[in-house]
Amino acid sequence: MSRPEHLSDPGPDPDPSLNVEFRDSLVPQITAGTYTLTAYQTLTNGPDGYLPTAEKPVTRHIDVRAPRFAVEPEWVHGAYPPPGATGLYDDVLPHITLDRPTLPWEREEHTDGDGKRLPWLALLVFGEGELPDDPHCLGPSQDDQRTVAQLTGHEDGVVLPAFDTKAEPIADDELQRVCRTVLVPRAVFHAVAPAQDELPLLTHVRHVNTQHQGVTLTEDTIRIGDYAVVTGNRLPSPDGGRYIAHLVSLEGWLDRLPSGKEGEEAYTGPDERLRLISLWSWSFETLTDHAPGFAALTEHFVDTEGKDGNELLLRVPVGDLPLSGPEQQAVADRLRDGYLPVSCRTESGRATFGWYRGPFVAEPVKEQAAQDRRRCAAEALIHLEEYGVFDVSLATAFTAGRGVALADHQFAAALLRLRGKVRTAAERALNPAPAVAARARIEHLAAGGLAGHLRELHRQPVLASAAANAARPAVTPAADATALPALADITVERLRTDADLRDRLDKGVGDITGGSGRPEGPDEDFTAVRDWLLRLRNLTGVPFAHLVPDARMLPAESLRFFHVDADWTTTLVEGALSAGLAHRFDFTGDDLLFGPQGALPEPTAPVTGLLLRSKLVSGWPALEVRPYANPHATDGETPLRVLRREALAEDVLLVLFEGVPGRVEIAEPQQGVHFGIDEPDDGRAAAPLDDGIIRLRSVDEATGPIGQELPGKFFPQQPGLRDYVREPGDGKPDTVLRIGKLAHGLAGALQLQPPLSPARFAIQMINAAQRRTFTTAPVTTGDHRNG
Repeated sequence: MSRPEHLSDPGPDPDPSLNVEFRDSLVPQITAGTYTLTAYQTLTNGPDGYLPTAEKPVTRHIDVRAPRFAVEPEWVHGAYPPPGATGLYDDVLPHITLDRPTLPWEREEHTDGDGKRLPWLALLVFGEGELPDDPHCLGPSQDDQRTVAQLTGHEDGVVLPAFDTKAEPIADDELQRVCRTVLVPRAVFHAVAPAQDELPLLTHVRHVNTQHQGVTLTEDTIRIGDYAVVTGNRLPSPDGGRYIAHLVSLEGWLDRLPSGKEGEEAYTGPDERLRLISLWSWSFETLTDHAPGFAALTEHFVDTEGKDGNELLLRVPVGDLPLSGPEQQAVADRLRDGYLPVSCRTESGRATFGWYRGPFVAEPVKEQAAQDRRRCAAEALIHLEEYGVFDVSLATAFTAGRGVALADHQFAAALLRLRGKVRTAAERALNPAPAVAARARIEHLAAGGLAGHLRELHRQPVLASAAANAARPAVTPAADATALPALADITVERLRTDADLRDRLDKGVGDITGGSGRPEGPDEDFTAVRDWLLRLRNLTGVPFAHLVPDARMLPAESLRFFHVDADWTTTLVEGALSAGLAHRFDFTGDDLLFGPQGALPEPTAPVTGLLLRSKLVSGWPALEVRPYANPHATDGETPLRVLRREALAEDVLLVLFEGVPGRVEIAEPQQGVHFGIDEPDDGRAAAPLDDGIIRLRSVDEATGPIGQELPGKFFPQQPGLRDYVREPGDGKPDTVLRIGKLAHGLAGALQLQPPLSPARFAIQMINAAQRRTFTTAPVTTGDHRNG
């Protein structure tokens, strides 16, 4: 196994035809306000005097309304972090996605120096203790609601929005409208609000014109359509805490926005309280993040993989100490093969040790010769005559399967019922004569006057009862000894060699397996047993100590690959089917239903997998594990089928593959469209701002497809973004980005003439999903790569 390679691009999307385009804005042709329509006509020939002319046109006054005091719920497509969520969000800029793509530009609140319309709304992110009426970031309450009439009036000690009612009068029906508000101290507003020149950079349009299935666990999925995206300018703190994001109207507040210039970030004006209109809001909580991130955790796997990746195999580490004699060499070979010495006791009671290896092995196991089904654990013991000890691996597998089966009462009961049904069906299929004879006797009795005798008994029930009692013997005779089952001579060997017998029995049990085509489908007991055995073959329910018998095989923060021993899992299933055996034919019936030609065929490809013991399991619950047969990436390749994926503990993940992968990719969850900063490959700082970077993406077809990461290029060159964070001052909100300065620096890194457009800025701020690739391809000289 070669040196793992880190690729920071998000990898092939499930739908390669996805086309997402970022646009600066979507400005409507007409905005909210009062307008005058003028109409007239001019006729070159004809009567004049009754049509409006250019000198005497017809005029009409109209009012164009646009959302001003609230956002309708159906306009909110999604938000990130999701409302009410708890997680690690200290590298994410909160954002909201709106189904109404023109909303941020429907009001002509103000224009910049180039005459371009500024958005009239912004997303402000507040932390605990920053809002006097909501110190715990729980959301607006009834006390925060105000009517529009109240907002246009007066409130003691509070500054209200300055609506421009001349340019856009407030309609009478809107004055009694109730809107949500948020009371913000002037210093807090100054600290978190974007500057005027930053407003366009924090708002853009996402255009999706091809069907795509969103691959995200959040509420902001990618779907066809146009969406307005409003992004906040504040990263949650790595120290954790609750936050609330408010989408606020800036109408009447532009003159109070900060300048955005360094040295003018501290507010020195009067101690005011501003009542802002909150168009939409949601709360979330970020956890304390002092653990290494994805890149650092996966880099540890690289650092500890050993020569040619040998330390990534599931086995007890074997040192390079010199070995003397064949005995020590044999022990070392066993340990390298994944065996472990364990204490055991023989049937005679003697205490000794044996070799045990679970189903997960470091190297592929040689295919074993076919053998009869084992009836007990003792038949699965392997005696190593040369050293006088036992290999207890398969005996343990048999016992484990039997124990898991007996512990599941529903499975055990279903298995017993199913065997009874199979015996009955097989007897009918091989010996239908008794049923025919019984029918013939009934017909003979009916022809001999049975109806008359029954009628006479009905007339004289008392006499009949007395006669019956007189004829009954005083002592009940002993029942005849149970005859041997008629199916006792049908063995598994005969079933597999006699094609005619197999065909007759298959038809006989067709109603059970669903092969007869009955409308209700397979028997419910058959379905339950089959599905349970399939899960067991994937080791569901097997104690973890049987899978990993020694903690040294899977230390903390480790990744281990393995092959699955097919003989071990076969013996496991045999142990489960040993429960409730009553007749010799039960072996044959089990083979008929679940043998190689039955409902439990052998896997078509070797089964492999990995075990991950790391903080990645709990920190990234949707961690992606993608196995590929080809060690080199190719277009349109299909990953191997994942047979089982389960978190066995808070920090342990098991994944089983169908086939032997040449390449396995471990990646952060694919996201919808999130914005924030990235972690460098060797990032180990507790706070993302201390070593965070922004991976540069192509904005010109000459350098690659738009949006594709530029290999090895990131900003700034020296990791860390503290220079692009506003000075918080005493007790003021921290982790607020200097968006203008950041955009200017990104433009220089991309060799573009500033200012950077909103769409290009959004492309650079996409939060890249990282992945690390483990491959069997050989590593070229000096190819120790992380980027």
